[in-house]
Amino acid sequence: MLKQTSVLSVAVMLASQAMASGFKINEQATSGSGRAFAGSAAVADDASVVFFNPAGMSRLERSQGSFGFSYLHLEGSFEGVRTDAAGVPSTLPATPETPYGEAGTYNDGGDFLPNAVIPFGYYVHKLDDKAAIGIGVFAPFATHTNYAQGSLQGSLADETQLTTIDIQPSFSYQLTETFSFGVGIDIVYAKGLLSTEVDLVPLSAAYSAADAGQQINPEDYRGYENKFEVTGEDVGYGWNFGMMWDVLPSTTLGFAYRSDVDFDLEGEAEFKQSEGVMAYAEQLNRLVPADVNADKTLINALQSGFQDTTLLDANGNPATGTVAKQDARVPLTGARSATFSVAHDYDDRLKLLAGATWTDWSSFQNFDIIATDSGVIDDLAGLGENYIGRFVQKWHDTISYSVGGEYLVNQDWVIRTGYAFDESPVKPKYRASRVPDNDRQWLTVGATYTLSKHWSFDASAAYMFMDKSKVDEYSYDLDGNRQGLQNLKGEYEIDAMGVSFQANYRL
Repeated sequence: MLKQTSVLSVAVMLASQAMASGFKINEQATSGSGRAFAGSAAVADDASVVFFNPAGMSRLERSQGSFGFSYLHLEGSFEGVRTDAAGVPSTLPATPETPYGEAGTYNDGGDFLPNAVIPFGYYVHKLDDKAAIGIGVFAPFATHTNYAQGSLQGSLADETQLTTIDIQPSFSYQLTETFSFGVGIDIVYAKGLLSTEVDLVPLSAAYSAADAGQQINPEDYRGYENKFEVTGEDVGYGWNFGMMWDVLPSTTLGFAYRSDVDFDLEGEAEFKQSEGVMAYAEQLNRLVPADVNADKTLINALQSGFQDTTLLDANGNPATGTVAKQDARVPLTGARSATFSVAHDYDDRLKLLAGATWTDWSSFQNFDIIATDSGVIDDLAGLGENYIGRFVQKWHDTISYSVGGEYLVNQDWVIRTGYAFDESPVKPKYRASRVPDNDRQWLTVGATYTLSKHWSFDASAAYMFMDKSKVDEYSYDLDGNRQGLQNLKGEYEIDAMGVSFQANYRL
């Protein structure tokens, strides 16, 4: 294969622009979101305690279920410049002297954050006054970013979609009047889609090849020529446990731990246009079929001046530009976390809450896409060792903080509010177009209405605001060194609003 400038070694990354940093999401219940999830590991309001701290299941007065959804309205915008693999910036105008200028060819990506609906449901069954079992169905990780076709970010991002479903059976026991514990098992299905737009022939290279005498129309190579996509799915397993302790009659401490969950998303990598794919061979200053094998044909081609030389593929057959699908896998780890919470009854009506969550994002140092059979796609990437991409992340551990309060208006109504600060795991040096993440803050409000002894309903609203995020993104080789000239430089602006609704039924 004639090695290219690693046009496939791009940041195919999972990002979450929902209400949590990294690719976690927080939208697992409405009652908790109204207070910015402050104190969530120290209270047992309803069946959603299955997720926040299974120790609280045994503290519920009776069997019950909770189910609902969150709706996120997300907005993102970008201003910046793309530099292609030949080092030409997207702002260069086309002139007689520089006909390969591409100013105006690419768009800014549009509003690349689709709105989202995130459902959840929980059920807790009381075995007796001390023991309870429960089950939860929710999404611990998710994202969907989708840039407009022909965007500045297309060669580094395009579309990212991650969907997870966690089924968590749990058990809780009240050891003493003041202390309870709980444990759970996480069975998590994950499915992902990652794509990039492909520029195997930079426009300046096409003009150079035409000037050298090759019979092509350089304008056919303005912008991107193809699209690369990889899909995969897997089931991962984890565990969690929690404790609740009433240190005073008015004060409860809570601790909840969730293990990491390892996935190996297995599927296929493909070029959407798989026939007649052309690539630029810098050594020959020509466009050649993308499946050319350099070891078998390059020396002869150079010696003959590219005359009467048949370019061969890896099997020694004439190259046709066919890029077949390849089996591939994407290893991914959902980070472990630990939450500490406190809930204090200030009086009969007012409850004050606070909490902090540590997340082990430092386990996420590199993100890999690995071919599991032989083919052309990993050869085009030029990384070796069957890698289609290695993307340096070097994330760091984070701590998020939240404070909130609840006020009992009367026997029918509870109102709540909260504030949270969520630290981003992304280091500015490695911030990528799939993860234009930064520190974020939330302001939330919510309420619970009790209709009867059986039914109650929760509603909440949240506004998230994030610092502007600068990116200066490159591709990297397997040793973590910058590779090639391709670059994206600019600034992102992101904000979000969310509403959530939940119904609770007590048996």
